[in-house]
Amino acid sequence: MPWGSLVIAGVYFVAGKVGLTLASVHPSATTVWPPTGIALAATLLLGYRVWPALFAGAFLVNVTTAGSAWTSLGIASGNTLEALLGGWLVTRFANGCQAFDRTRNILTFVALAGLLSPVVSATVGVASLSLGGYVSWEQVGAIWLTWWRGDVVGALVVAPVLILWGTDRTVHLTRARALELVLLLGSVFLVGWVVFGGPSSRTSGYPLTFLCTLPLAVAAFRFGQREAATCVALLAGVAVWATLQGAGPFGRYAQNESLLLLGAFIGTMAVATLLLAALVKELARLAEIVKTSEDGIVATIGKTPDGIITTWNAGAERLYGYAAYEVMGRPISILIPPEHRDEMSMILERLARGEKVDHYETVRVAKDGRRIAVSVTVSPIRNAAGRIVGASAIARDITDHKRAEAATRERDALRHVAGLAAAAAHEINNPLTALVGQAQLLERTLDLEERRRVEEILEAAARIANIVFRMTRVTELDLIDAGPYVPQMLDLSKSSQPAGRSARR
Repeated sequence: MPWGSLVIAGVYFVAGKVGLTLASVHPSATTVWPPTGIALAATLLLGYRVWPALFAGAFLVNVTTAGSAWTSLGIASGNTLEALLGGWLVTRFANGCQAFDRTRNILTFVALAGLLSPVVSATVGVASLSLGGYVSWEQVGAIWLTWWRGDVVGALVVAPVLILWGTDRTVHLTRARALELVLLLGSVFLVGWVVFGGPSSRTSGYPLTFLCTLPLAVAAFRFGQREAATCVALLAGVAVWATLQGAGPFGRYAQNESLLLLGAFIGTMAVATLLLAALVKELARLAEIVKTSEDGIVATIGKTPDGIITTWNAGAERLYGYAAYEVMGRPISILIPPEHRDEMSMILERLARGEKVDHYETVRVAKDGRRIAVSVTVSPIRNAAGRIVGASAIARDITDHKRAEAATRERDALRHVAGLAAAAAHEINNPLTALVGQAQLLERTLDLEERRRVEEILEAAARIANIVFRMTRVTELDLIDAGPYVPQMLDLSKSSQPAGRSARR
């Protein structure tokens, strides 16, 4: 067996022996069973190849505790199958070692690895002892429940600590941050001592368990899942030790009953803390996305055109020119030009119907008065009851896009005009050349007065030729949305119709 497997088997054995010191209903069944968390973490971190080490550790724990070699083999088989099944389920349905990054995966981890897979170990183990004659049928129910709860506590408290530290062992702490972490761990220990009460503590037996939520919540918000899971494990250790001394809110009952109640409490706190830490991480990730987005993201509260601004990211600062402190708490109407105020009512009507406004092109006003062409996507904001209480808008500057569109339109129009001018020049130049030639021939046969008139005709023809030449050299157009009134005599679509048809009309 490789050295790594020997280490895993040894750790499993030691943890199992410690856990079995808490056994009361049967020497092989305990309310706190850390090896379940160790085996599950080893399977997820190292793969299924660790099963021989897990099997060996489980066999040694049980064969040196109670029962026979055959019952120990059965119990070891159940413990190993529990770890392999839990690892497979978490990998398949909860994203494996990354199960604690999202709340949904944590709930899946709790259901599959925390509640379901321990059924295998408890069932196989109790069945092995019962078939071996070491457990009476009357004891099966109590022993099975104790066994199962002990495995659940190990999976929910021990496994997360090992998995989280195993997947991320980097520690980058400044002196202030390290001091804060030390103070946090100290506060967890102190709160655990106060809540569960040492043997000489006057708080022993008082219902102060609600105090445990404060340091665990601080760990989730200030540090993250890894440190939060560590705090839960530390609190669990203090609570178990104090309860065994008969102190604390759970110490007034029989040992097995006290530890069962304590296990339920610790498991609940572990799940709640992991969920809170994951939620904080998800919110921080979303906040970072919003903060670093190039688009302007603005959220407002209120169902009127003057909704109050509550979110203002760096993209909005670059787009509109306002710093966050200048607009937070002010109405969104400061960004809307007077001529576009009516569009807000239309957007709010669509939002009230639960619709999303996608890529709505409009104009907004910056702090310095500039008009900015933007494409806006507006989504409704709902409260916990599902009612729409505001809106979030993502605005993208499309000024350059609009300029590119205008340049494309100008290019297409210029190409069209150039083609039209070339065709017109060709059509005009042919008769104009004939006119000039005939006028020059006619000039030779006329007297002085008549020649002067012909020269005027030739000058006018030369001006026409110059105009036609300049038409073919058009290089720039000024586009307008609505042109001035064009008389019908200059409207090509009408004036170019056949004479007879025009007369009939």
